[in-house]
Amino acid sequence: MTKDSSAAQAFAALLALAAAAAALLLGLLWWQSPHLAQGVLLACQSAAEALHGYLPLAGLLLPLGLLLAALLAGLAKLFSQLRFTRRLLDDLSRRQAPWPAGLADLTTALELAGRVTLVEDQEAYAFAAGLARPRIWLSSGLLALLDEAELAAVLRHERHHLRRRDPLRVLLARSVAQGLFFLPAADALCDRYMQAKEREADAASGANHDLAAALLKLLRAGASAPASASLAAASSSGAAGRIHSLLEIEPADGALDWALLRRLAISLALAAALWIASVASQSQAASLPVGGECGYTTAPAVQERIVTPANFIPMDAAPR
Repeated sequence: MTKDSSAAQAFAALLALAAAAAALLLGLLWWQSPHLAQGVLLACQSAAEALHGYLPLAGLLLPLGLLLAALLAGLAKLFSQLRFTRRLLDDLSRRQAPWPAGLADLTTALELAGRVTLVEDQEAYAFAAGLARPRIWLSSGLLALLDEAELAAVLRHERHHLRRRDPLRVLLARSVAQGLFFLPAADALCDRYMQAKEREADAASGANHDLAAALLKLLRAGASAPASASLAAASSSGAAGRIHSLLEIEPADGALDWALLRRLAISLALAAALWIASVASQSQAASLPVGGECGYTTAPAVQERIVTPANFIPMDAAPR
């Protein structure tokens, strides 16, 4: 992946993984659904055959359980992020600070007029947050920490997040990764996207040394975002590694991410195991119910002779 496209590719790969997982699980459900009634009947057989009866249900219940768990986990992550985002931004909105001289001119020059909110806070941070119309939230502590060139580099970095709608992408990426908790590749792709979007925003700032100096000051200050901001914003991450990359004269060549490849291989193995289990359960379901305790009776091994007046033999006349 190239540096200027790795975030988009990682995000697209994460969404593709989610679509493939959903297609696989729904396909297995559709394939196995005709065997549901038969599996239930087999499950009602005698205790000796109970295990044999429940096996056909695995092909249906396993993908169904994974779908429900994925949906619940993803929705829980989505709503928790929305709740924390709303709580955080409401708190910051109540602490808006008057703008100092020069900040309005700087935001206008950077085409950020009306998109920056200054917050009265001694901690130094700047991050992009918001879904429909994201904004940059800037603390008064950051203004006191940085000079004008460094502040401009930080604002250009955050402007890239606004233009790419990264706060919304972060929300979706984290929710999808949480929903696909059973696939190790999901977390790896989410982490890759989170790192790549920061590198791309760094490159978009166009001021490597000024941005590196700003990140170094933020590291020394010990805080780059308010509490819970990471749940709401496209916030900075891996500042030390980013500083190193910003100060490199020649960009490092992209190397294979072996950890990601391993997780992809494990995810494919899990998908194959799920498919094999479903195929095995379907072949098990091919056996017709021959007996049990839900209205079906087992045919006797020897058919009893039907007694009629013509063939009736009294007990005392029976052959000895």
